[in-house]
Amino acid sequence: MSRTRRTIGLSVFVMLVVLGTGWALEKKASSKSQRQGGAAVTEPAKASEPSDVKPAATDSNQEYDRSDLLLSQG
Repeated sequence: MSRTRRTIGLSVFVMLVVLGTGWALEKKASSKSQRQGGAAVTEPAKASEPSDVKPAATDSNQEYDRSDLLLSQG
């Protein structure tokens, strides 16, 4: 077996180990949140705004305010 094939084989093995570890950690985290009765994804905290400010979007289908995206995109 040439050095190149060994290197490729070792790289594939390391990638599988990393992916398997990530999968196991995700599975553990999701089972832990299910045992506690909570969801894995939590809702974002609401920012404190003055009561007289109206939201930018009035569409009830839009879940989050995306007005800050314009600032981050330049």
